[in-house]
Amino acid sequence: MHGALAIPNDVCSLLADVDIFISQTLKGENLSKKAKEKREVLLKKMKDVKARYPQEFQDKELEDEEQSEVSLPPDSLSIASDRYDKEDEAPSDGHQFPLIAAQDLQFVLKAGYLEKRRKDHSFLGFEWQKRWCAISKTVFYYYGSDKDKQQKGEFTLEGYTIRMNNSLRKDAKKDCCFEISAPDKRIYQFTAATPQEAEEWVQQVKFVIQDSESNTIPEEQEEDYDDVCHVSSESIDDSIYEEVKDNKNTDYANFYQGLWDCTGDVPDELTFKRGDVIYILSKEYNRFGWWVGEMKGTIGLVPKAYIMEMYDI
Repeated sequence: MHGALAIPNDVCSLLADVDIFISQTLKGENLSKKAKEKREVLLKKMKDVKARYPQEFQDKELEDEEQSEVSLPPDSLSIASDRYDKEDEAPSDGHQFPLIAAQDLQFVLKAGYLEKRRKDHSFLGFEWQKRWCAISKTVFYYYGSDKDKQQKGEFTLEGYTIRMNNSLRKDAKKDCCFEISAPDKRIYQFTAATPQEAEEWVQQVKFVIQDSESNTIPEEQEEDYDDVCHVSSESIDDSIYEEVKDNKNTDYANFYQGLWDCTGDVPDELTFKRGDVIYILSKEYNRFGWWVGEMKGTIGLVPKAYIMEMYDI
């Protein structure tokens, strides 16, 4: 219609942002069947509006293309959506950990994709988000994907408890849900792909929590020494220095210690406890997550995720 009024710039800009949110932001989300149908209807309506007012939206798209390199986040979401995401996933206790890429995490005990529930999910029913999650030592990290250069959020597991919770959802995945909670702290709720996988996450988190609670090192009592008044006149046996002389060329880089208790499932796997000293003989099975180590004269396979370097060289 030639006599139709032009769309005001602010309304046009708002519609363009809504279009990005519907077409891109919601594209990879786990929406209900009804929400997906509604999304398709809105996409068709947006397409009709663009066809009716081609000039207004063409100008807007050209502006967006010129600004995309500096204004849009890496995943092409709108700035408003990205800010909303960061605010939702900020640690509730304000305790920030250093930014780290997903592939640079050390001592990963378990990792994989889960669906994480938003803290505030009232906006357009946008409730569950796919997140790549990982437990590194005692910290639970979550990322947009396993290729992300920095985490979207994290929290230390100390002080938390974990349990299965089938009341979080009413769909087919209700038996795949679990939640991690602590007094006066944010509750984190997740959904795994299967009930078995959810149970595996629960057991692993319980293991980390129990281990962190038992990791109390008793203080050693200081002994009183009187090294002034009592000097022995006996000659010193030089043999006490032999051990130091023999170990001058010790390969300290290959000395590790147990980070967690580990019980071997088969005879060729070493059984050790937290703090046990293990000398690594070979890393030829590194790509499988195993090394060959020696402890107290026994040689066997060692899961590398359960040990840590003994010396900082």
